[in-house]
Amino acid sequence: MTFYSISLAIVGVYAGLNILINLFVAYRVSANRVRTNVMTGTGDDEKLYNASRAHITNVEYTPIGLIGLVVLHMLSASIIVLHVVGLALTIGRVLHAIGVSRTGASTPPRLIGTLLTWVGQLVAGVACLFYALV
Repeated sequence: MTFYSISLAIVGVYAGLNILINLFVAYRVSANRVRTNVMTGTGDDEKLYNASRAHITNVEYTPIGLIGLVVLHMLSASIIVLHVVGLALTIGRVLHAIGVSRTGASTPPRLIGTLLTWVGQLVAGVACLFYALV
C-alpha cells in the first residue's frame, strides 16, 4: 500500500465512524419521536429535545471536520495529522452526544466533547493552510 492509499484508508475509517455516530444520534431522535408521538419540533419532552440537540450539533460540526480530513489527504498531509484530526473529531462527537443526551445542562462529557471537536477543526484548518502554502 502506498502512502496515499494508507492516507485515504485513514480518512475512510474516520468518515465511516462519524457516519455511524450520526446514524445513531438520528435514531435516538426518531425513537424519541415515536415514544412521544411528536413528529415535528420537540414539544415539552426533555429527552426528545436533548436527543435532537445532540443530532443537530453533530450535523453542524462533523461535515466540516470530515472535509478537513479529505483536503488534508489530498494535500498529502502526515498520517499523524490525519489521526489527530480524526481522533479529536470522533471522540469529541461521541463525548458531546453523551453529554447532551443526558441533560441540557453543561456536563464534563459535553464540555470535553466540544473542546475536542474544536481542537480537531483547529488542527485541520491550520494544517490545511500549512500543507497548501508550504
